[in-house]
Amino acid sequence: MRDHPPEDTGEDGRLFDDGIPFYIDHDLQVINSGTLFVQSTIEVGDIDRLTVLKPFYEIITDILDNVEDDYGELYAIANELNREAERLRDLAHRIEDSGQSVADLFGADYQSTS
Repeated sequence: MRDHPPEDTGEDGRLFDDGIPFYIDHDLQVINSGTLFVQSTIEVGDIDRLTVLKPFYEIITDILDNVEDDYGELYAIANELNREAERLRDLAHRIEDSGQSVADLFGADYQSTS
């Protein structure tokens, strides 16, 4: 299983040659309706900060609408999404189990939310 390094690599790029540095940060959020969004925050030096919300299904729809005959790339994307989904499930399971363990330690009634 591949893992990505946790260290911050600094600026994500520069506008213009030797120009203003910019930084991009991404987060995933699920709203009350259950829709998954990608939230991207772009900071341009100390000048400006912009946040963009994009429904994840729109990203997938764009991939599906613009795919050529490269089914291998589709499999690769699907496999990577499965791999990352499993990492999320593993962490959620560990957190849930730790909640159960603490409740057992103190004789409390623990109700899982799943």
